[in-house]
Amino acid sequence: MGALQLTSSTVATMDGASLELFTAPEGGMTARGGIVVVHGSMVTAELYKDLAVRLAEALHVPVHVYNRRGRGASSPQPADYSLATEISDLAAVLAHTGSDAVFGHNYGGCIALHAGRELRIGQIAVYDPIISFEGSIKAAWMPEFEEALRAKDEEKALAVLLRGLQTAGPISKLPLPVLTVLNRIGSRTPLGKELSRLLPTGPAEIRAVVAADAEAKGFDELPLETLFLVGGASPEYFAEAAQKLDGVLPASDIAILPKLAHDAPTRAAKPLVDRLAEFFAS
Repeated sequence: MGALQLTSSTVATMDGASLELFTAPEGGMTARGGIVVVHGSMVTAELYKDLAVRLAEALHVPVHVYNRRGRGASSPQPADYSLATEISDLAAVLAHTGSDAVFGHNYGGCIALHAGRELRIGQIAVYDPIISFEGSIKAAWMPEFEEALRAKDEEKALAVLLRGLQTAGPISKLPLPVLTVLNRIGSRTPLGKELSRLLPTGPAEIRAVVAADAEAKGFDELPLETLFLVGGASPEYFAEAAQKLDGVLPASDIAILPKLAHDAPTRAAKPLVDRLAEFFAS
């Protein structure tokens, strides 16, 4: 972690819920303005704090990361949860912080891109956004994933998820029984225990991605300053989606970051931090 310390606050949402917010302020600045980070699925804001600090240090602006519903001190997912819930929550965070710049990772990238069509956002950057176009993401493995969750078999559920999304690199391609055993071992670690706890938030978020399926050309309402970043070692479908979107926008930019995997934002990888700092400083 960098020298800066994050402060915490609470954001009230339109439906009366609350969101836990962490801010990396720049020196003695007030925590207004800056950039909002939207984290991925089945993780918490905790994993993005180092990224927030490094961006704040590089840009000399506050960087905010909040726990989406079902994490930390934030309210649980509502019964009628959908992508609209996330867009409304992001709007509340932007208003609370005075920010108009957003960075989203994975499902957070999906939220940011759909929000960019509805909210007044000046700059959007995404890394490996999971977003469906014309049925590109069907999640045929969802019934098996949900069945394992109902059976309280978190290790198998995680194995099904990793094989379905292919976000854990070569490990994702292991046979399901082998991956399940590895998850059983990993579930004993603090990170493994946290992931197991967050697995139940996954079905609603994955269904939201599928339900928000759209034509790429509908995203021509995004801000002129939109940046698509993809890890060179990430699953190919992230690059395919980013290229499709970039092709319909008049002034967006796209870059493949060599050697970086899907977890680059949670590692605050320097090539990613540098590219984001360059974009948001423009």
